[in-house]
Amino acid sequence: MDKTDNIEVLKEQLYNAEVTYSWEYKGAGLKHENLAKWGVAITSSALPFWFIWYVTDMTTSSSMFWVFLVIATLMIFAARYLFFSDKHRCYHLTSLGIRYTEQDMIPEVAYKIARGFAWVGIAVCIIAVFILGPLAFVGAGAFALMAFGMTNFQPTTMKSYIIMDERSVVFNLVNDVVVSFTTPEKGTLAYSGDIFISTFEQKEELFAHLKSIFPNIEVIEIKRLNDQYKHSIYQQDEEEVVE
Repeated sequence: MDKTDNIEVLKEQLYNAEVTYSWEYKGAGLKHENLAKWGVAITSSALPFWFIWYVTDMTTSSSMFWVFLVIATLMIFAARYLFFSDKHRCYHLTSLGIRYTEQDMIPEVAYKIARGFAWVGIAVCIIAVFILGPLAFVGAGAFALMAFGMTNFQPTTMKSYIIMDERSVVFNLVNDVVVSFTTPEKGTLAYSGDIFISTFEQKEELFAHLKSIFPNIEVIEIKRLNDQYKHSIYQQDEEEVVE
């Protein structure tokens, strides 16, 4: 049995194992990720509007100016809450690791509104091309591409897992509700991953359960998530394997 087959067997056992502890997380992710998502949403939606305003003779008294301003504003919120939405994660700790589901926090009514708005946006972009001429293709085209991507919005649930054993190393981000798992053996993504916890009290509960299942598991406190890569576990040679 090769490594891939072994992972599949462990994965099946993980999903059939009894749940020792479970919790939920709702949010954007890391502490500063919310601001980053807003920044990307504003930039990606405002730049096309700015370009159209710059290359055309539109003024603030122009009806097309206000049409595009409204579309740009709506696109900012659509991008933030549809393209860069918060996540709802459900975690389940077992004796073989953690299995969890991840879903965008978007109500079904938002999907319906987004699909309807997308078709309206496409129509407005087409009209803009006829009114403003070829120069509108760059700005209106960006709006149209974003709108096309919204015409088939459907809720999806992703399933993921992290296999754990006594070799696992836990990196505790002390100033955030994030925990990162890895193992000494390189190239085993099934044993590595980040999880999110709602509160610091909940994080302590998780550590207590981890210690009860894996008494010798190593927990290392770090100030930044990337600090984990300074640990010796990431400095070993590719062929070095810890049994």
